[in-house]
Amino acid sequence: MLYQDSMAHGFFKPLCPTTAVKRHSETFEFSEQVRYLPLLLPDKICACSEGSCRVISGKPIIVINFNGRYNLSLPSLECSCCRTKWAVGLSDLLKSGYWPASIHFETVYEVGLFRSFLDLKLFAPGLSRQAFLGITEYNGRSGQICGDTFQKAFLEWTFALHEVERLCGVQPFKCPACSPSMHAISVDGNRKLYRFHNAHGTDKGYFDGTFIMKDVSSFVGYVHEKIKHATGKGVCGSSQWTAAKESAKKSASKIDEEGLEIAVCRHGGLLKGLNMFRGEIFAYPLFLQNTLSKENVSFFCSDVACKYWPYLKRVVGHFMHAKAHEWSCEIKWSGRNQEGAGLTIGEEVEQVNSFLSRAAICTKYMSKAARSDMLTVLASAWNKRKSENLAKCLSQRYIKTTERLKLENESFASLQAELNVSDEDIQQWVSDVQQWATVSSAKDDSGLEGRIRGLYVSIKLRKHYLYHQTDSNKRRHKIRRRINEDKSTLAAAIKDFNEQSVHQLPSVDEMLTADHFQWPWECPDTSNGNLSTKKMVFDRVMLLSRLKEEEQILVMEVKQHWQSLKEAECSMRDLSIQIQNNNSDFELSEESSNGLLCLLKRKLEDLQFLQNNARMLYRQCVLGQASDNILFDNISDEETEAVNYSSDETNSDED
Repeated sequence: MLYQDSMAHGFFKPLCPTTAVKRHSETFEFSEQVRYLPLLLPDKICACSEGSCRVISGKPIIVINFNGRYNLSLPSLECSCCRTKWAVGLSDLLKSGYWPASIHFETVYEVGLFRSFLDLKLFAPGLSRQAFLGITEYNGRSGQICGDTFQKAFLEWTFALHEVERLCGVQPFKCPACSPSMHAISVDGNRKLYRFHNAHGTDKGYFDGTFIMKDVSSFVGYVHEKIKHATGKGVCGSSQWTAAKESAKKSASKIDEEGLEIAVCRHGGLLKGLNMFRGEIFAYPLFLQNTLSKENVSFFCSDVACKYWPYLKRVVGHFMHAKAHEWSCEIKWSGRNQEGAGLTIGEEVEQVNSFLSRAAICTKYMSKAARSDMLTVLASAWNKRKSENLAKCLSQRYIKTTERLKLENESFASLQAELNVSDEDIQQWVSDVQQWATVSSAKDDSGLEGRIRGLYVSIKLRKHYLYHQTDSNKRRHKIRRRINEDKSTLAAAIKDFNEQSVHQLPSVDEMLTADHFQWPWECPDTSNGNLSTKKMVFDRVMLLSRLKEEEQILVMEVKQHWQSLKEAECSMRDLSIQIQNNNSDFELSEESSNGLLCLLKRKLEDLQFLQNNARMLYRQCVLGQASDNILFDNISDEETEAVNYSSDETNSDED
């Protein structure tokens, strides 16, 4: 018993497990005794009788569990007849639920402590190891707990779990519903996941290259050699995109990694990531696209889709980012207007960022290797939770899509009757809007018009962030001086434009104070009808088309998800047979083979539960609909009967 109290002083006082209390009349005597670590001990260590073995004291160790730190001793066995001795080994500690901090295991941790920390990190990524260990520091414990040793042992334990998953054929960074055909990949940067370079440590972590890819400096250097960044090139509409830069200098501040570029599927599953060392430049998503192109991806989502299209034709702009682009750019590259894109919004990275960004308060002070390992552990845990809830997510999406499609069809029919236009007229209006967007974006924006636009955007941004991103008068003085210089340059450019063009631009002050300013060279031609009405009809037509596509995409993803579950089951069963027949590629001992078989049986049990849950949800979501045969033509009743689980089991809530 590791936790005990004493009333010797008139109140409950916690005592160490090695402290014994004896009462002599009215006084209490405290003494130190040897206490052993609770372990599974063998019944016999020699050929002598069972009663000949006795427990003796081994080497002293430090034991750390959720109640704190204890100074105990390892038990050892000795035969009183033949004097044979038995000492605790590494396998004995692992079987009893302990994890050693070193090869000589002077310090051991209870595995339950690591599991608790991992669960808390999943729900509260910003929890630091110091805060967690502070929970375990109760009165009466023997000294403090070293945070560095705890973190090292925790990462070793998580890496061991990762290797066990790999032996069982589990791929944590692969979405079950996106294989073999992945519909869309969304890529975006997270500038909050930076790291200070003053944190020293080993450069190679346990999960090196598993999720966060290795240094991509060679690819970035190649892009820098081929393309030079031009000022104002990343401007689109009233926004200037830093992610559109081809090159950038490394920051001169005290940070090393400036963030993380992340690629996710349309279900929010993490695929790959890489460290950003030069801010959010264009080379990073290009490298991820080049790496993930073998996944048979239909669309690649980027917030600078208007710049990305020369490198990849099937590109989609992030739905929310598209609102900050030009009107013509939004019409061409927004996911809502891309044929075959469905309801892919391209903002799935933001959901992951809301989870990973909370860990930045800890990872920015870690070493390079520890930061990479901790982010990989969190990403793997996130994907596991996503995979377990994937059936619920897909079924809910299908129900919402079919219901929304029905409502939009009725609403569009009412709009068409209100406008009194035929189907041919609607198709012509859609073509007019698309043609206007193509002609508008094809105009030359590198001359005087582009310079005026760039200066206008630069001044507006500097004025907007004057008090948002600066907290010193010295820095604000420099920004105000630059704003005045840009105003003078803009006034001269406006004067040149008014002398050369029939359109007249207002003064700089009138232009900057206007709430909504539209450039005269972008004014649409409304001689053939009201363009705003055409744009409204265009949006409704595109929404209906995307809803119909989304329904078909979800059917495909449901079938792929079910197929992946069946393939994983077959793979695990085949591996179990190979291990039983000693035909596997692994060179394992008899004890190791039995242990791996136990793990495979546990995985099969969990997989069968997921299959039963997925089948129940998929059949319920299309109950009474004509597409039932389409969704479940490959899911037979015999497969349902093979799953020995009650349908009353419910899965955890969706993220």
